[in-house]
Amino acid sequence: MLRFFIFLGLLLVSLEASDEKAGLEYLNSIREHAGLIKLNNNKNLQKAATSHAKYLIQNQHNGHYEKKGKYAFTGATPSQRVIKAGYPSTYIMENLSINTVGYAKSIDNLFSAIYHRFVFLNLDKDEIGFGVASTKKKRKIKRAYVYNIGSSRVSKLCKRSFSMANGVYYMKNICKQSSKMVPKLLFEEKIDVIRRKNRDIVLYPYNGQTDIWPAFYNESPDPLPGYKVSGFPISLQFNPAYYKNVKLKSFSLYNEDGKEIKETMVLQHKNDSNHLFTKFEFALMPLKRLEFSTRYTAFFEAIVDGKRVKKRWSFSSVNPKENLYRITEEKTNLTVPSGSEAVLYIVPNSKKDIIHSYRSRGGIKVSFLDQNTLKVRFPKRRSSGRVSLDLGKKKVFFDVQ
Repeated sequence: MLRFFIFLGLLLVSLEASDEKAGLEYLNSIREHAGLIKLNNNKNLQKAATSHAKYLIQNQHNGHYEKKGKYAFTGATPSQRVIKAGYPSTYIMENLSINTVGYAKSIDNLFSAIYHRFVFLNLDKDEIGFGVASTKKKRKIKRAYVYNIGSSRVSKLCKRSFSMANGVYYMKNICKQSSKMVPKLLFEEKIDVIRRKNRDIVLYPYNGQTDIWPAFYNESPDPLPGYKVSGFPISLQFNPAYYKNVKLKSFSLYNEDGKEIKETMVLQHKNDSNHLFTKFEFALMPLKRLEFSTRYTAFFEAIVDGKRVKKRWSFSSVNPKENLYRITEEKTNLTVPSGSEAVLYIVPNSKKDIIHSYRSRGGIKVSFLDQNTLKVRFPKRRSSGRVSLDLGKKKVFFDVQ
C-alpha cells in the first residue's frame, strides 16, 4: 500500500509553522488548479516527516529508509515512522527532495519528476505533513524536505473494530496493528469517497499554466534510464472513480509554431520499467529539453470505456526576467552591459551532456539554475577580453560595456 520516491536536487532547524503553512498553500494551489481537493495538514504526519528530515541531515543520507542505531532514528520505513508519530494507518506515501532551497523550489522540482508528481497529484489521499531540516555546516547534504501524505478516511477505519464474517474479504497491513482486518469493500468505498471529490481527468501542467521549467534531470527510480537531461514531462490521469478501462491512441506535443516535438517517449502502465504507473496514468516524456519562453500545446486521445476521449491543452515555459543567451557553439562572444545579469542556457549536445563545473574570470559571479543553465552577474566596470566562462567543451567570452 506504500509508495515512496526520492528526488536529488543540487545549524539543524525544523520547519516553522509559517513556512509549513506557506508550503501547504503553495502545493494546494497547484492541486486546485489541476482539479484536485486541498490536502489538510496532519500533525502526526508532520511529526514523522520532520523526524526523517532531521535523520537525513544528521546522518548525511538520502533515501526513505533509516538504519536502527543511527542518530535521530525513528523507524526503518515511512510507514513505521508515521505509526510511531501517532498516525493510525500505514496507507501513506512519502516524497522528499535534497538540497533545494525553499518549499516552492522543492515542490516545483518534485513536480518535474513524474513519479513524485503523481504522489502530489494523488487522487485518494486528503492530508499531509511537511518536514524540513538543514545545516549551516559544510556538508554534502545541507537541506532536506520530506512530505508524508495519507488518507483520513482510511485512518478512521483503523480506529474501528470489525467482526469477522463469512463471505467477506478482508485486508490487513494497513493499520498500526498489522494484523487488524478491515473489510476490503468498506476500504474501497472510503477511498472512492475521496476520489469522487476530484476531477475526472487531471492534466499537468494544467491548462494555462505558466513558468514551467523546461527540463527534467534525475529521479529515483529512474523513468528514463540512460538520460541525464530531458524535457519537462506532460501527464494525464484518469480518475478510477469514473473510469474502468483506458486504451491510449495518441499523445503528442507541439510548440507555438505548430511544430510537433518528435523526440518523445510515452510512458504508461504497460511500458513503465519501474512498474509504478497505474493503468490510469500516462506521461509524455520529451527526450530533449523544452525551450524557455515558449508556449506548448498537448494533444491526447484514448478509447475510454468504449468511448473516444480527446484532450487539448496548453502551457508556457518560464520566461527569465534577465537577458537569455542560448549557447550552442564551442566558442561564443557576447557583449553585455556592465552591472547586468544574464541567463546562459548551454544547449546539451546529447542526452548525457550536463555541466559539472565551471571556471570564471574577470570578476563575474555565477550560480547554477540547473545543470545546463547558469545565472551570471557581470562587474560594474567596463572590461573587454578578460571576462570569460570556461564550461569545459564550451567557452563564453564577454565584452562588458
